[in-house]
Amino acid sequence: MDAKALLEEKNLRGTLLRMAMTPLSVLHFVGLELYLLPYRLGIRKRYKLPVPVIVIGNLSSGGTGKTPMAALVGQLLREQGLRVVLLSRGHGGSHEKEGGAKIVSRGDGQLLLSADVAGDEPTLLAQLLPDVPVIVGRDRRVSGSLACAQFAPDVILLDDALQFWQLHRDLDIVLLDARRPFDSGWMLPRGLLREPPFHLARAGIVVLTRADRVSSEQLECAKRAVQRFAPRAALFTATHEPTGWVGLDGAQKTLEFFAAKSVIAFSGIADGQAFRSTLEALKLSLKKFCEFGDHHTYNIEETLALIAQAPQGLFVTTEKDLMRLRALWPAEGPALWALRIQMRVAHGESFSRNLLNFYGRTRENTTQDKPPASAFPSHD
Repeated sequence: MDAKALLEEKNLRGTLLRMAMTPLSVLHFVGLELYLLPYRLGIRKRYKLPVPVIVIGNLSSGGTGKTPMAALVGQLLREQGLRVVLLSRGHGGSHEKEGGAKIVSRGDGQLLLSADVAGDEPTLLAQLLPDVPVIVGRDRRVSGSLACAQFAPDVILLDDALQFWQLHRDLDIVLLDARRPFDSGWMLPRGLLREPPFHLARAGIVVLTRADRVSSEQLECAKRAVQRFAPRAALFTATHEPTGWVGLDGAQKTLEFFAAKSVIAFSGIADGQAFRSTLEALKLSLKKFCEFGDHHTYNIEETLALIAQAPQGLFVTTEKDLMRLRALWPAEGPALWALRIQMRVAHGESFSRNLLNFYGRTRENTTQDKPPASAFPSHD
């Protein structure tokens, strides 16, 4: 079979698969709307914490930069002297099977749980925000109540919780990848959307990330699409900006330190190809690039097999992966460094003002009839 025939067969299989997934995507949409209907009618109430709540999330499945955005928002709020507590589900951590809520950090710079237990994102955020307590738990009503009881925060920040419908939030910050803001327009499983594009209307702030990866025309098209679905939201663009290298021991190097060096690169994040593109832009020479699934759980055998590819080589990865490998990477093994990424929002002062204006308005509207901080809700 020639190349043309193979391509046609592949396209046919893809078309048939999409056709098979279409009814499931429609069922997903109908099921979600039926689930949300009691909330919209006021029959079912969302649990309300006694302090303002900010949620960071996205409409699609995949990486849009929620973790660096959570670090940025947490930093901006702390710079204003606000007491912040960050809540995360902690995907991939063993705590998910145990239930309840666990404190990852009390805001004193000390990690109380490893990435194996808490997940990679919470431990990374605890490291990036050493003066912010971090709590993990699937039910953000429980972890939010624990946050209020233990730390008396001024504001609670939720990482990747846009689809946690049971909790009242005061501000939704929605991140969309500028390259494909609404993916194919289809919900899972045919597309990558967790919820339909018109749900963007509830956002208070929308950020188009990876804005430097598209042309000006594509970016303007993405902005128009956002404004069509969320005309009242404050709209910003942002880029993922590499800032340096971090070692297993916490040592740091400048971005230029590994330029032109030959490296073995690997990642276990949602968008591994974006990481690869960043490494290539930094002029690293990639001997090999290994891509694992999002929140990949490494084991010792897999780690040693990875090292065996270049026992004397130089390995680079992401900070999330570094969190998961701290206990596995042998001390006598080859050098392992992670690329540190931060979110850079265009018109950052305006972004900060929107954030603080929200906090001021929400705080003024805070009433005394909210549930007590110690009132732990039951699961639905």
